[in-house]
Amino acid sequence: MRPKTSGVELRETQDGWYEKSTGFCSLPIRRTGESVRRLLRRASQSFKFHPNSNGKLSMFSPITEKRGEKEDGSTSSLMKGKVKSVNGDSESGFFQDDNDCFYASDTLAVRRDFVKTLPSELTTHIFSFLDHRTLLNCELVSHLWRDVARSPHVWRETFQAAHGPWKSKPGNDWKRMFQVWQNLDYQWEHGKVTEKYLRGHTDSVYCVQFDDEKIITGSRDRTIKVWDIKTGVCIKTLGYGRKNNALDLAACSAIAGARSSSTVGYHRASVLCLQFDDEILVSGSSDFTCIIWSLPSYTPVKRLSHHTAGVLDVSFNKKHIVTCSKDHTICLWDRATGNVIRTLTGHCGPVNAIVIRGNLIVSASGDALIKLWNIDTGKCIRDFVGHNRGLACVQFSEDGRTIVSGGNDKEIRMWDARSGECLRTMTGHEELVRTLHLDTQNKRIISGSYDQTVKVWDAEDGKLILDIRKYHASWVLAAKADFRRIVSTSQDNRTLILDFSAGLKGLELLE
Repeated sequence: MRPKTSGVELRETQDGWYEKSTGFCSLPIRRTGESVRRLLRRASQSFKFHPNSNGKLSMFSPITEKRGEKEDGSTSSLMKGKVKSVNGDSESGFFQDDNDCFYASDTLAVRRDFVKTLPSELTTHIFSFLDHRTLLNCELVSHLWRDVARSPHVWRETFQAAHGPWKSKPGNDWKRMFQVWQNLDYQWEHGKVTEKYLRGHTDSVYCVQFDDEKIITGSRDRTIKVWDIKTGVCIKTLGYGRKNNALDLAACSAIAGARSSSTVGYHRASVLCLQFDDEILVSGSSDFTCIIWSLPSYTPVKRLSHHTAGVLDVSFNKKHIVTCSKDHTICLWDRATGNVIRTLTGHCGPVNAIVIRGNLIVSASGDALIKLWNIDTGKCIRDFVGHNRGLACVQFSEDGRTIVSGGNDKEIRMWDARSGECLRTMTGHEELVRTLHLDTQNKRIISGSYDQTVKVWDAEDGKLILDIRKYHASWVLAAKADFRRIVSTSQDNRTLILDFSAGLKGLELLE
């Protein structure tokens, strides 16, 4: 769960941390923290030394509350926390003091720093279980502790424990990456953002997806545009647009009925949905068809025709493409051949949103139901009942455990995909929830609504983190996010980039 920060104004220190009186990114306190003391207590209970009769050091096992037998056959007992006899010496022993780290009842006992005693691989492994605050305090214990606490392996484990698996270049400074991430997280929580608008579409922008290099949008103006994410320049337009296209929607029915065409061409009506990966882009349209585009050339290679109404959403993996339509059906396609494998029926209204994960499909419909389907059998596994009005959007976590939905009842619901239980309901939007993005790695949910707002929610507890109100002048139709930005589209013909990383140093380490 994301720690809360105080509202104290921050300033960046020389080592890159934000300084404040209290909070997640505060500098280490110059005293041993309780978590460090606990670590020392546990280690010291496993490694206790005492001079024996030969003048050599003997190591004892941790103290227990039970009567035990020693190596020489004699026994010892614990009375009020003290061992009555140690190697035949009834005047010495060990006892546990909760206010200290090492425990010896007299000056004959020898204290040992486990960091010096254990192999370096083992101490590094122990330190890797600590959080970042404790590691910063460990650096203040001694030079030896500092070296272990600054180990790249330790900070890599700490980083990934907090933020999940992360692809990074070899030799990266994981501690510095953690610092940059915490500073970025502060920007998100406090809404410190810079905005940029992409202008070029001549009508509502219905869909968007982006990566580190490009943003791709689809519009009611019948075109798909590709934008450079850094400069905001439109680098490619796919489609003729309204002015140069003589075909109207009446012709779309005949095109769809033909089921195939020697010339793929462009979309002849609004582009309602799209998804891309490194190899293909798939777009769906009000012309009842989908087009598969080859990347990076953006050449249209195949038109998928089977639906009898507009294609409202598309999702795919390495093997299958799944589409849903205003005709109440879901189509499962073979990605390699473009052939229809099967049609899924069961919804009583337009199927507005779809997501594929492995051999499972989640769909959301205007009939207010969410359905979970098995790809192999084509059967509905479970219905998720709870919304009382039509649904507009749905998300399915990458691990297949969580579903998030939104619709005309103005609510966002989070579901357990396995049990069908509604885990929580998030309220705050004043109109239909039109779009959702579930960012499991960063533990955020992004929502966009007809109330012209974009909201950021904590995916773990459902609390509202950020309410973005002032940037869109009309309905929000689509929104996506990564660790540093939100990209949203609207009925006002514009695409909005909200960048939370502007001005942060070291951001290239996270890319």
